[in-house]
Amino acid sequence: MRISDCGSDNVWVQCFPMTLESLRQQIREYDQQYRQGKPLISDAEYDRLFQELKRLEQQGREPIPVDSPTQQVGDAPISPSEKRVRHNMPMLSIENSYNIDELREFGKRVKKSLDNEPTWTVELKIDGVAISLIYENGSLIQGLTRGNGIEGDDISHNLHMVIDIPKTIANKNRIEVRGEVYMRNCDLAKLNEEQQERGDKIYKNARNLTAGTISLKDPNEETDKKKKLEILAEHERRKLRFFAHSVGSYEGIQAKTHWDFLQELAVLGIPITPCAKLFASFDEAVEYCEAFHNDDHLSDLDFEIDGLVLKVNDFSQREQLGATGHHPRWAIAYKVERYEAITVLRAITVQVGKTGTITPVAELEPVEIAGTTVSRASLHNAEEIERKDIRIGDVVVVEKAGKIIPRIVRVEKHLRQKEWEPFVFPTACPECGGAVSKDEDGVYIRCNNARCPAQFKEKLRYFASRNAMDIEGLGEKLIEQLVDSGVLRTFGDLYRLDAESLKGLERMGEKSAGNLLESIEQSKNRELSKLLNALSIRHVGNRTATLLAEHFGSLDRLRRAAEIEIAEVDEVGPAIAKSVFEFFQREKEMLDDLLEASRFACGSQPSGIPRAGRLSNMTIVVTGTLQHFKRTEIEGIIESHSGKVSSSVSSKTAFVLVGENPGSKLAKAEKLGVRIVSEAEFLAMLEH
Repeated sequence: MRISDCGSDNVWVQCFPMTLESLRQQIREYDQQYRQGKPLISDAEYDRLFQELKRLEQQGREPIPVDSPTQQVGDAPISPSEKRVRHNMPMLSIENSYNIDELREFGKRVKKSLDNEPTWTVELKIDGVAISLIYENGSLIQGLTRGNGIEGDDISHNLHMVIDIPKTIANKNRIEVRGEVYMRNCDLAKLNEEQQERGDKIYKNARNLTAGTISLKDPNEETDKKKKLEILAEHERRKLRFFAHSVGSYEGIQAKTHWDFLQELAVLGIPITPCAKLFASFDEAVEYCEAFHNDDHLSDLDFEIDGLVLKVNDFSQREQLGATGHHPRWAIAYKVERYEAITVLRAITVQVGKTGTITPVAELEPVEIAGTTVSRASLHNAEEIERKDIRIGDVVVVEKAGKIIPRIVRVEKHLRQKEWEPFVFPTACPECGGAVSKDEDGVYIRCNNARCPAQFKEKLRYFASRNAMDIEGLGEKLIEQLVDSGVLRTFGDLYRLDAESLKGLERMGEKSAGNLLESIEQSKNRELSKLLNALSIRHVGNRTATLLAEHFGSLDRLRRAAEIEIAEVDEVGPAIAKSVFEFFQREKEMLDDLLEASRFACGSQPSGIPRAGRLSNMTIVVTGTLQHFKRTEIEGIIESHSGKVSSSVSSKTAFVLVGENPGSKLAKAEKLGVRIVSEAEFLAMLEH
């Protein structure tokens, strides 16, 4: 049994009665398999095992052997025959963390060891091969791998393969620059296309190919002219690149901080790690790390990363913090476990939403990710499919963003068995056959037919949802039956339903029908903001619906308002005003029919909540998991009481509503002295 089969954080303790030495040997075997491009366990599993070994060694009474994996840095030598060179300064590894709590503990240790609060840089952790470049008198004279951290392999003969490493720079001092050699995904795909054409094996991933490429034999050592030309040709095909991320020896460097050092390198023409950011405090850096993996633009990167690296910015503070034999005390890697898998795209279907948006959906060969089976994933829009070049039949990498929402990260183009046809987006609505059009200055394609049955089904589903009219029992399958049978053609028809019209429908007995009709009756008393949200007016959600209801006070006043009047509402701009105005002009008959059938009691503000609500003029931040409410529900309650929900804490925040497992917003609130309110306190506040 492999350790990865055990499924426990305390992996080997749970699964194996190992001695310390056998555990060390197990880790050495994993290291060897990883270097050969055949990893047996994930990075997270390996790190947990590694941390467990460190913990046990520190608790033990025996001295730690010098050949223990905890005392080693970097990779094994490329080969016994290669030249080994001693680094001017040790080239250490970086401590890893997999959650925000571990990051905070690291930040506390650093702060405790320094007199002044440091500034921080955050950079992408490039998944490549670490090397060191040495320039002297303006010329590149040597390149070394990390090796064991003390000595590295001389790879100077292969630096010509790294496209963007400058051979000369405008600085005559001796400068040592450290960074990552990597291969772009598009270059890997092109190389594999050539491999297929030649009938050769394809390469599985960019990182392993980079490691193998940088260690290729020096063609100048080949005496056979033909073989030498073949080696040179192979070098030419493998296009490697470089990002600088660290300084080695300080000679020739004017900068006093890491951020200034990166700028200095950029002026010299040395490519620096992209997307680097500078933060004034550790809390700000952590907040960025929390949000990092939700940023959709990361899928646009054409190279592999496996996390972020946080570094103390000031060089003098780094010297004060020092290093262990394994890693510096001034840097840490934040590595989030990837919940992803590889599968096959079997088909692309399209769905029509409540505002007519035609959304493509990937139909996948079912695959398990983070404990659930994934068979579908949204492709968002036509431009997304074209940008990622997604085709039916492709092998794709699917990720569960935040363990919840499946999405296609990329296509493994090097595994494309043949040239599949590009997907052709529908030129007419797939449901009603009506005309479609693309949003002006947007990416979405919509069905223009307001009476499209598919749109109406989605609108009905949203109309009945909890954030709208909250009609319990009106589920998706019942909506399908009612619309397909012609019983429901408009919103008004919903309020004309009776027991007779529901008779004979699937899973609709006398009791179920009675409950549904009672819930529909109760919905007539919903406040105006709920009705406005329920109507699926484009650009109008909970917040905007509440603002419109508070400003106009009745549906009749809003329907008669001019576009310019609507635009004067706080937080309602010209685009929203235009959408609202045009909706009421276009849907006059539908609204008249709905109001006649329902006799809504929402012409004015709901009883019990004055125009200036209990939370009027308060900006409130919500963080953590609440016991009684979903996030959208609590935000709706805040807005219905005239409060404003914000995603970030500032000195203007009235209070932070805190649930279980709060994020960095709690720490920031405490630092700024902002009031902290529990869920129970919040509910009591509303009651009183």
